[in-house]
Amino acid sequence: MKLLHDWLDDQLEELGQAGYENDTSMFEKHADLLRAQAAADGYDVSELNELCGGDIAAFLRDRQAAMNEADMADKLADDDA
Repeated sequence: MKLLHDWLDDQLEELGQAGYENDTSMFEKHADLLRAQAAADGYDVSELNELCGGDIAAFLRDRQAAMNEADMADKLADDDA
């Protein structure tokens, strides 16, 4: 069995960049899916919640925002080149 951190990294990679940064309900749905999948894979959901800072949906929102910022910075850098 993988470490929970590694499992979460794999799950997040599968989610990818879904482009729903303004749709809070999608983050909640993805958080629910992650909880269900973690339980199905034998992980303690409370440990997943703790790993995500206590709020899985907020963790997903913050991650998406960081990815969006990085993409924007890359685009701006390309425009300046």
